Formats: sequence, C-alpha cells, structure tokens
Amino acid sequence: MAKIEDQRILIWCNSDETLKQTIPDAVYLAIKLEKEVCLFANYRNETEKDIFHKRLVTYSEIIKKDIPQIDISILLLKGKLHNLVRELGEVYNCIMLCFGGKMNSMLLKAFYKSGFPFYFSRGENRTNNKFKQVIIPVDFRNNTKDATLWGSYLGRFNQSEIMLLQASDNDQELKNKVDSIIAFVKRFYGQFPFNYRITRGNKSSWQIHNEAVEQSTGFDLLIFTGSFNVTLADRIIGTFEKKITNKSVHTSILLINPQQEMYVLCN
Repeated sequence: MAKIEDQRILIWCNSDETLKQTIPDAVYLAIKLEKEVCLFANYRNETEKDIFHKRLVTYSEIIKKDIPQIDISILLLKGKLHNLVRELGEVYNCIMLCFGGKMNSMLLKAFYKSGFPFYFSRGENRTNNKFKQVIIPVDFRNNTKDATLWGSYLGRFNQSEIMLLQASDNDQELKNKVDSIIAFVKRFYGQFPFNYRITRGNKSSWQIHNEAVEQSTGFDLLIFTGSFNVTLADRIIGTFEKKITNKSVHTSILLINPQQEMYVLCN
C-alpha cells in the first residue's frame, strides 16, 4: 500500500463482469485528478479472499504494464460493504468508489453511509470515456451544490464543459431556491477558466433528474445528488437515485450522498 495520506479512487472488483469498462474510466479520472488507483474487494471467508486477491493482482499488473507511471495498490477487507465504507474513507482515504453494474439494494445501503461519491460506468460501446461533457441537474435542494462542486473538479482538472440543467418550478418558493443555487454556482464557477452553460429544463425539481437522463445523450457524465431523507415509501417503491442511476444506460453516473459530510479533493 502506498502512502496512507494519499487520496485514492477505488474500483470495486467483487464482480468482474464490467471491469474492462470501469477500470479505464477510473484510471483516467485518477490521472486527471492526480489520485492513486486502488483495486478493492471485500470478502466473507478465506476462499473468497484468495479468489479476489488473485484477481486484484492480475488487474494491477495489467494496468501497471500499460501505464507504468501510475500509482496503484490493492486492498482486501473482510466484511459487508456497508460496514466498510466509513473505514474506506477515514482510514484508506477513498475519494470515489467505482462500479460497473446496476445500483442494487446492497450498494444503496453502502452509499447512504459513504462520504464520497459512487461512480457507475455506462456506455459499453465507448472504450475511452474522457468526461469532456458533463450534465448536472439543479433542483431546489441546497445540497445540489455538492454535485456542482464535483463538476468544478472536472472543469478545472479535465477541462470538461459543464451544463447545468435548471429546474422550472411553478411554486415561487421552490423557484427562488433554484435561482439562489444558480446564482451561487455562477459566482463559484466564475472563478475558474472552464466552460459552463445553464439550460432551463422543462421539468420541476421533482422531475428534473429524469429529464437530465433523457437529455444526457451525447454527454459523458451525469452528476447528481441523492436523497437527503429516505421514507418508508421510498424503500418500498425504490429510491429516486436508484431509479435514475439504473435508467441511465448510456451515460455514466457520479452519485453524491448528501446524508454524510462529503470529503473534498486535496490539491
């Protein structure tokens, strides 16, 4: 393991079904954000540990052969993912955890305990995602600013162009909140030399994320903030972040958790 003070982008390798797509995405982000790549798996018993260890070593050797200058490590921890995410952030300095499959109940449970975003790779026919075009829906929630912060990282370090899809609310109170967030982002983004634009959507704050998915063709990444409160109804019919993440089949997702204090990038 490299220096413990280094921030890391982790790739969850328990399932290797989509790793051929997820690994290049994560490696590209790590290079641009100047972070270490860490291949990670959690296991239940020694048999699983041996299987995953061989997998992690094999992939790390492949990556190191292709990109010898990259910092890469492997990490194996015993336990369920939702019981490990706090440790991943506080001990191993995870700044992003990358997946390739769908959001399921197991990952959702872990997500709500994380202080770092979950990345879901999409677009199987695209071998190299450069994250140059990013779309971020802006609703009335103040924690939407967390998503725009990650947009600024990509704008600053990857020269990405950011499109803010602004919700159109009829309710004056909600409209004022959206306008306030847009004004904040204009001031914030105005400090940096990257391109961004604001497009007014057709949907309200309650539906703007669905509209973002529908408009995301041609974009490389959709960043949005998950639920601050999860109700019993959400658990029965499915939370909106799970629905949106799985609805996006062509555009990769960066999902921000507003329920925990979010770690920020060290530059």
